[in-house]
Amino acid sequence: TTCYGRLLPDRPSYTVNTYFNRPNVGCNIHYSEDRLITVREALRLQSFPDSYVIVSSSKQGRNLIVGNAVPPKLARAMAEQLKKYLEEDKMRISYSDSEVNVFHPVCEDALNAALKLIGKDGEYRVIHHRYTGTLEMDFCVQNIATGRYLCVVEVKRTPSDVSSMRYQYQAMSYVQTNSGNSERPFYILTNLEYANAFRYDPSRPGAYQQLLKPGLTEICRFEKNDAEEVAKKLGEYFKGVLSDFISNRYSYYSTLDDFAAHMRSVASKPKVWKSDLVVLLYEYIRGAFDAVGRNILKDVRLFHGDVEKICLEASKADFRGIFSYSPESFSPRANIDSALLSEVYAFGRQNISGDAVSGLLHQIVSEGNEHYGEVPTDLELGRIAAVLAKHISGGLGGGELICDPAAGSGNLISSAADVFGLTPKQIVANDIRPELLELLSLRLGLCFAGTVTPENSPTVECRSIAELDSEFFKDVRVILMNPPFVAGINCDGKKAALLDKIRRISGRRPVTSIGQMPLEGVFLELVTLLVQPGTTVACVLPKTHLMASGPEAEAIRKLISESFGLRAVFSYPGNGIFDGVTKDTCVIVGKIGQPAEYVSVISSYDSIPDIDTQMFAQVLNSDLTDGFGQIMPGVVAKRASLSELKDSASDGWRDLNSELADAVGFVNETLRRSEYLTELSECGFPIIRGRAGNNGASDLMFFDSREELYEKFKDRPGLVLKNAIRNATYDSFIIGGGDSRFLDICNTDRDLADEIVEAYMRLPVREGRQKRNAKTGEDLIKILQREARGCFEVNSVLIPRNIRTTGRVYLADGPVYVSTNFVVVTTPDEDSAAVLSTWISTVFYQVICEASSKDQEGTRKMEVGDISKTLVPDISKLPKGFIEKLKAARRGVRFTSLKSPEIRETDRLWAEFLFGDSAEAVLGRACETLSILANRRDT
Repeated sequence: TTCYGRLLPDRPSYTVNTYFNRPNVGCNIHYSEDRLITVREALRLQSFPDSYVIVSSSKQGRNLIVGNAVPPKLARAMAEQLKKYLEEDKMRISYSDSEVNVFHPVCEDALNAALKLIGKDGEYRVIHHRYTGTLEMDFCVQNIATGRYLCVVEVKRTPSDVSSMRYQYQAMSYVQTNSGNSERPFYILTNLEYANAFRYDPSRPGAYQQLLKPGLTEICRFEKNDAEEVAKKLGEYFKGVLSDFISNRYSYYSTLDDFAAHMRSVASKPKVWKSDLVVLLYEYIRGAFDAVGRNILKDVRLFHGDVEKICLEASKADFRGIFSYSPESFSPRANIDSALLSEVYAFGRQNISGDAVSGLLHQIVSEGNEHYGEVPTDLELGRIAAVLAKHISGGLGGGELICDPAAGSGNLISSAADVFGLTPKQIVANDIRPELLELLSLRLGLCFAGTVTPENSPTVECRSIAELDSEFFKDVRVILMNPPFVAGINCDGKKAALLDKIRRISGRRPVTSIGQMPLEGVFLELVTLLVQPGTTVACVLPKTHLMASGPEAEAIRKLISESFGLRAVFSYPGNGIFDGVTKDTCVIVGKIGQPAEYVSVISSYDSIPDIDTQMFAQVLNSDLTDGFGQIMPGVVAKRASLSELKDSASDGWRDLNSELADAVGFVNETLRRSEYLTELSECGFPIIRGRAGNNGASDLMFFDSREELYEKFKDRPGLVLKNAIRNATYDSFIIGGGDSRFLDICNTDRDLADEIVEAYMRLPVREGRQKRNAKTGEDLIKILQREARGCFEVNSVLIPRNIRTTGRVYLADGPVYVSTNFVVVTTPDEDSAAVLSTWISTVFYQVICEASSKDQEGTRKMEVGDISKTLVPDISKLPKGFIEKLKAARRGVRFTSLKSPEIRETDRLWAEFLFGDSAEAVLGRACETLSILANRRDT
């Protein structure tokens, strides 16, 4: 039998053929590529195991064969079940569906329908995925004649996303970037069910200040409306707002602006802050409760600002983190304008989740503290982390708990509520900052607005992790956490109590008591000691800890592979999440004290917002092999031996990333086996970091970097300036005069030197520079004298420590002063320098560096130890004739783009020498590998 169906009007149909005469095949679905959504949704809803489904291709399109290798009776039942579903011609949208593959087509249809409804489809068009600068907009509505944008539309998946302060700022950033190409500065944030409309105004810098009336608008409900109905209702919404945008009709919705202004005005008065927050959040919660039919709280005006009585009334609903009254912490009375109370109540009825208010308050209390780790977890990353934790733990039993010991304002732990199907009493949350306690209580309580009571509520604590004990975690079976990311140099005081607690519990030196260990490493070690063995822990962690060299990263890897009980590692592109953090992150999942023989290594090419969460949860059960293979579109996975990970802990787990694994394989198979290549450390050359500027005063010694200083003294008799190189942006392979002029204080007239130093000390500190540590003139003279003795000689090879997009190396043809931005290899003669420098310029060496470096905020970061281990030629084995060819070619060396490498003369010389007849093939593979790595890093 055959049935036909379609998802939306004017879309191609698919066919379903059921075969009862083929015992191992239940249903063959033929579909075109844009019908993939429908088929996936059908399979998801019918919960067919992956092993029962085969994908095949034909010249007509693609086929899914469902019921493969199962008994005929089951195959027939599956076919009938799927056929019945598809005959209903319905598709329900789920919050876990892919944004791009599911949400975007519906939104695009609705926008086009809206333009037709208002008769503007001849004047405006809908554009999907248009770049503005380096940012990619989901949709924009463009004036066809002028090319200018009427509005931007950003699509998310959940109502919480629409209320998220971070995503509102993300949408706003598109309009900011579009400023020269906007017809109107409007933007919309929607998950199809709900929408907020905004108008950008630079005099209103906060996205919440740009919100337009009527605020959050409910358009439809996924559980009630199929995709076709959603598209129709969304089209009606767009019809109204686009018509208003074209006519430039708008009114700002001022509730959050008024709320924020009030709270900022009392931010420096802790007692007033807490009391005013009691009154305002009480009315917000009352509005949210009334919206779900829980009319249990009296109007706050009945209490005439008596904070203690308001807290007593609020105790009917719990939220102890907000309403636990004490005379020491609260002002006895609060006076809030009645109009603001009405606004906040109405906002609560409209925005039940509390996400917008929590996000705004988090922004206020954490302003300026982002470098201390106070950055909320992205909601979509929170959902993925919860899915991974559920997969490893198998879910929770009735009396078992889930905990976030560094919960912040609750983004991560609240994401787990739906994934695990939690009840309020199954949540335990803690954070050290009392200012975040109210936000945590609000967000978690309103996750269960219809059921939360004092007897049925989340547990919320406000303590340092060092103050918690094992009893606190007694019934906890799953930990979700995003510990504060704080660099080692900024957290010595914070680490001390945690390290001391680790010593007391374990009776040994902490694994993480080493070097400049970042706070998150110590935090993670303490958690492994506090929780019960077998507890599943899903932790968001900077990816660099898995890849980097150095004792700190090695110690973290040892911790993860041993007591943490590593079970899974999930990596993903850094774009689209953690706007306040520059570090790329990953999620690691372990069972404390119970490591597995093999670790699941999962790597996504799609950014977190584009991952279909439901499909991701299903494919986590896939059988994995030792090499990366696709488990769903955009996601690959493999299994890794834990014993091998332990053995490679000192080098970094580079092959946990699929692109890096390919690069490491290329280096090992193609380059490391060459008889002509060896590690740089084996060559006997001095390898040190550039000296100039290591002790400060860089702007003084690199004399022409401060124009006002340079112009004043450059022509003075007695001034001695030398060649120098300061930055890895210099475009010449041969250094020549370099990019800077170095102040040689030892040979400069002393009176003139004193005058220069005095003039320098009067200069204002440049913005963004660290404050000078009150150096005296004599201190500066001593620094300059010491640095002046640090000149590098001719035939030195300079390797940049930080590179982003261009492969650079420099060859010194004379004495030169070098900044700390470089590692310098001093060779003994011209031949050695020519061989080494031309090799480093090649695509082969650039691949080696990409495969062995640290990814630091999109740059390739290498230290002396990393560069010492790179492969370079063994000069003693090279024929003289080949060396002469390299010397002749060196003057023509050009730097190459790492993202789009080109083959140059030095690449060919080295390729032909090393690989003979295979030179072209190996060069092609090197260029392809380099491009993939550089684009992955610098996105």
